[in-house]
Amino acid sequence: MTKMTKAGAARGARNPKYMERGASTAVESNVAYRLRKVSDYVRLSGDWLDCGCADGGYTRALLQAGAASVIGTDVERRRIDAATERWPGLLGLSFIVAAAEQLPFDDETFDGVFLNEVLEHVDDEARTLNEIRRVLRPGGSLVLMSPSRIFPFEGHGLRVGGRKLDLPIPFLPWLPGRLTQRYMRARNYWPRELRRLVESSGLAIAAIDSVMPVFEVYPWLPNRLRHWYWSNLSRIEGAPLFRSLGVSTMIVARKVSERRDDHLAS
Repeated sequence: MTKMTKAGAARGARNPKYMERGASTAVESNVAYRLRKVSDYVRLSGDWLDCGCADGGYTRALLQAGAASVIGTDVERRRIDAATERWPGLLGLSFIVAAAEQLPFDDETFDGVFLNEVLEHVDDEARTLNEIRRVLRPGGSLVLMSPSRIFPFEGHGLRVGGRKLDLPIPFLPWLPGRLTQRYMRARNYWPRELRRLVESSGLAIAAIDSVMPVFEVYPWLPNRLRHWYWSNLSRIEGAPLFRSLGVSTMIVARKVSERRDDHLAS
């Protein structure tokens, strides 16, 4: 298995002071929008892993979208228990407690891995990406979505001392990391930074795109404005200026053959 480069490992060691587990983003409009983005680049078929599945909303959606089987993993047992109870006995769907850095699967088990707003919360980015590469079959795809620092709001809020602020913080992503890491509760990435991190695992980049916010869980936005935004999202997303301001970066990467891996490693 290709190892992370020293540069990649160093980037993976960059952690905010207050690392927290991520919350589910599986609200109805977000699931529909993000799965459409996935299907634009990857055929949803075969065996998939939803790594960091939270309540299992996306796990179920991947199965509905065409995957033959989907396993959802999460490090928190309460989430796996809730997901299992939510969809008991559904053919092709299962849930397992597991950390992203130590997946309990054989090599080359999956045709695709969905890593949706998870990498920014894991203990070790390098180990997570290496594990994903290990469990992918040759030609299999990783679909990764993680926060973009181009987006002007920090969606995880921040923490000052013992006080949490659970609000989008304007302009925090644009400030130097040396100033913000002591307050942040999750990582975020410049798109080029996220690309380098994925490439360091030995996966080959197939596509990079922006993921727009859907604003379904932003109660401070007027309903009329939210409705207008949803109705015009495709047009907004097609405009170069707005497209570059996506809330997250999506990277599609593929596991190449072992022979090509050896060439890349050399």
